[in-house]
Amino acid sequence: MIYHMTCEVAPGKEDAMDAFLIGKVKKFWLSNEGISRVHVFGDHLANKSERFITIEVGDYSNFDKILALDECKGLRTELLTLASNVQSRIMEVIE
Repeated sequence: MIYHMTCEVAPGKEDAMDAFLIGKVKKFWLSNEGISRVHVFGDHLANKSERFITIEVGDYSNFDKILALDECKGLRTELLTLASNVQSRIMEVIE
């Protein structure tokens, strides 16, 4: 299962966003059991700067526990200070 997040970076906050995603978000997710990989991607083709975060989750029941952690909620709150149009989805690999 893949937990996928997208967001538009607030103007002028690109460096702060990248430092946050790599320094805090990625480290947080990888420190939790059942998380095998975290990738952060940037899309700079449009007039807006977007970030895509993919988190590979091996155990859905553990995923729910991670989302309920205060640290996870705090990271989401901080993300909302750096970005707009934050969206997330859970995807399953078909092939």
